[in-house]
Amino acid sequence: MDYDGDDACCLRNVFRSFVCVALTLLLGLHVYSYLMGSQDTIDGDFGDIKYVVMQLTQGLSEMNREHERIRNELERMSSALPAMAAATGRVKDALEPSRRSQTRQLVDIGDYDRQIADYALESAGARIVDTGETKEYMIYESSVGWALHVVSSLFCRECPGASVILRPGALPGECWAFKGPRGEATIRLLGSVHVTGVSIEHIPPHISPTREISSAPRLFQLEGLASRNDLYPHDFGSFEYDKEGKPIQYFEVQHPATTGYPLVRVKIYSNWGHSLYTCVYRVRIHGELTPGQAPQKSIADEDTMPLH
Repeated sequence: MDYDGDDACCLRNVFRSFVCVALTLLLGLHVYSYLMGSQDTIDGDFGDIKYVVMQLTQGLSEMNREHERIRNELERMSSALPAMAAATGRVKDALEPSRRSQTRQLVDIGDYDRQIADYALESAGARIVDTGETKEYMIYESSVGWALHVVSSLFCRECPGASVILRPGALPGECWAFKGPRGEATIRLLGSVHVTGVSIEHIPPHISPTREISSAPRLFQLEGLASRNDLYPHDFGSFEYDKEGKPIQYFEVQHPATTGYPLVRVKIYSNWGHSLYTCVYRVRIHGELTPGQAPQKSIADEDTMPLH
């Protein structure tokens, strides 16, 4: 058995050597014929190479055209996705009646505040506790008024003007106006609330003195805070107020929280084009108080919620 194995191994080595020698000879003959061949042979070889290069170039051009066609198709599909998502949402609401669709229908009811609880109502105990770096927009009739406003803004970050967004009333000018398109307000709610939605209100164009509402907020975000200096707020989602829609617009939170929050922060990122200021008329926070909570009346402790 050992001799047979040695013979087979020897035969394999001989065959490999023969193949290597044959390939070497063929390669040498090919190189020799190429170097010693005529100019016509060399030109023919270069012609073949040129033909192959042209074929590859045409293939690459076809691939580029196909890539461009696919990219245009993807761009067309991407532009259609928002409309498809909106249509899907409308179909879902129509086929699956839910609490969300029922809540949105409340916008059509005249007395909105009697149909859904607002946990950011000032008369019930909620209040503004911070406005960050937001600067109020004011028309100063005298230098004294301007100086008083500067002093008050330096020593008190609780913006009195922002409190109007927690009060009923939607007449032209009864709003919180701040400079530019960006601003924020932190609201202490009536208690720890499982937030399910937020409503933003603005006057309709037909009662505006200028017949337009470009100062209305557009993109905004809602956050939940466990404390005033919470470094890791909960993001309830980002929303867009439609200036062509109803004056009161309800938005269901996109990222519900598993716990309640005593404070929320509304962050406005843009308006509908006004270059000087943004106006917010009313902010309502909707949801349910955490189970077993009994808000108590207090005005001394900042961490307790006064309630009527």
